[in-house]
Amino acid sequence: MQHAGLPDKTYDVGESRCTFITKHKIVVFMDTNAHEVYLSNIENGRYHIVHSDEIRSPKGACPGIDGTVFVCSAETGTVVQLTTQGTVLTSLDVSMEWPRVVSLSRDGTRLAVSNSAEGRTLIKLFKVSAS
Repeated sequence: MQHAGLPDKTYDVGESRCTFITKHKIVVFMDTNAHEVYLSNIENGRYHIVHSDEIRSPKGACPGIDGTVFVCSAETGTVVQLTTQGTVLTSLDVSMEWPRVVSLSRDGTRLAVSNSAEGRTLIKLFKVSAS
């Protein structure tokens, strides 16, 4: 079954990722090869496709506490913060090759990022300040 705003194609292992933002009922789907992030609201059917120079090979995502989404941009070595409407808010240089996984602490004060660079695997913790 095709859902509004999600690509209608088949992916090989590693070519896509997804997560769900429970509070906002949004599926975050990342197409690694197309360098796109799809934000699809499962309640109202609205969706946004994010195609930005700041997002290259999106690998992982997690919800922010303020209605935003953090997305790992593997090829740029950054974590990009988006609104649930698809607007790029900021890009954080995480100083690592191929960031792959991002997670936010429950209180929203720490952002953990890890990568997938063979032989150079890192995990870093960043302080998140209120905007």
